[in-house]
Amino acid sequence: MEREISGRLTGGADAIERPREHGFVMLVVLWVLTSAVILVSSFNGAVRGSTASAVSEVSWTKSEALIDAGVEVAAAHLIDQNDNRRWTGDGVKHTIKFAGSELAISATDANGFIDLNKSDEKLLLSFFQKFTRSAIKAQKMTNIVMKAREAATGTGKQSQTDAASNAPHDTFSTRAAFIDVWELGRTKGIPVDLFNRVAPYLTVYSRDGTIDPIAAPRPVLEAIPGLNRADIEKLKYADKSAVADIVQNAQAYVTDQSGPAYLVTVSAHRPDDSYSINRTFVIATGVDPSAPYRLLAKLPMVSVPAEKTQ
Repeated sequence: MEREISGRLTGGADAIERPREHGFVMLVVLWVLTSAVILVSSFNGAVRGSTASAVSEVSWTKSEALIDAGVEVAAAHLIDQNDNRRWTGDGVKHTIKFAGSELAISATDANGFIDLNKSDEKLLLSFFQKFTRSAIKAQKMTNIVMKAREAATGTGKQSQTDAASNAPHDTFSTRAAFIDVWELGRTKGIPVDLFNRVAPYLTVYSRDGTIDPIAAPRPVLEAIPGLNRADIEKLKYADKSAVADIVQNAQAYVTDQSGPAYLVTVSAHRPDDSYSINRTFVIATGVDPSAPYRLLAKLPMVSVPAEKTQ
């Protein structure tokens, strides 16, 4: 009788434990299945991400190749001996079809800007005064530039005539006070907001610091001592004789020579892309007998929505 009762009790305990074991096994199975689903989903996501990344990389590389081709096109036009095909460096945008894509290319003579390393002190003062509206602030900025020049070259103040006579030797001098325009923005005493406004009109790549009036934007022209409003308006419709008259009026600050450095901006848009790639280069022509041009600098590439550049 005791054995029978004991057996019944044991059997009841086993019956209670078995459902618990089944429930635990079911949880393990569900956990394994869930982990497998997550793993497969992650793998698929990684594959899709890698594929998209590869496609994007290929597209970007093709656009970069188009940008480089645009620089070659610009250099070819800048040195072309045919007057009808040669670009003057006036910043006009030229749109061409190339390899099934559209390129927008402009070349601007670096002599059209104020050179931090070579422009005359009076020209610098006049230019800064246009933006500061204060003779004191303009003089302060001019002094900062001039002191940086003196520290870099170990010489005193240099007139525009001296700069022009030395131009063949130090067009791209390693002793320059400013290697790039942005150095001025990092200089103590230069307000950031003011620098951001003047930076588009500054350069470090001009021939001798004199201004090419054909390539110069209006804020630069208005800063040139000796030029009046009538001269500036005449430049809109200028031919060579008109430019010669303007050069004569302000010959200490103006030149009728272009180059050798040019800012080349190229925008490339491929038909299948929703964006365009832009990049600005600085090149110099006629300085290296073994090459049509020399690359002096290039800014980072920028991607913008295509509709904004069309």
